[in-house]
Amino acid sequence: MKWVKQLFAALCVFLAQFLLVDFLSINMIRPDFLVIYVFYISLVYGKTTGIIISFTIGLFSDLAGVGSYFGLAPLTLSITAYLTGFLNGKYERFLPYVFHLCWLTIIGFHFFVISYVRFQTLFVTDIFDFAIKWLMSFGYTMMFFLITQYFFPVREASRA
Repeated sequence: MKWVKQLFAALCVFLAQFLLVDFLSINMIRPDFLVIYVFYISLVYGKTTGIIISFTIGLFSDLAGVGSYFGLAPLTLSITAYLTGFLNGKYERFLPYVFHLCWLTIIGFHFFVISYVRFQTLFVTDIFDFAIKWLMSFGYTMMFFLITQYFFPVREASRA
């Protein structure tokens, strides 16, 4: 029953990403709903489940044409799931600001890798414009992440 819920939620998130990403795109900056889902799955269920789900959903997103480069989504989502899996159940052990800084760094690294691959010529020619693109894509997804935080707080997910 647990797997059925996870697969249904993954399908819903995938469909939201597939249907809404072009509509919500602003100047080649798109929100990434998949990383939010992978983050919560890895935080609640651990590294192994998070990596399996993230690789699968990333592969399906690339096959469906949601991703811009084939293989980038499974790679970055799997890395995010692996790193987030270390935070599983660690909210009480870490100081709150250290815990929140860790997950923000993990998601920021996810967007850095994606931005580096997508805008690598911009990285070489103008590092300032690259940093703006990276921070804008990170911030745009974090707006949706904050909405999700209202319903599923990170500190509660880490205690699960």
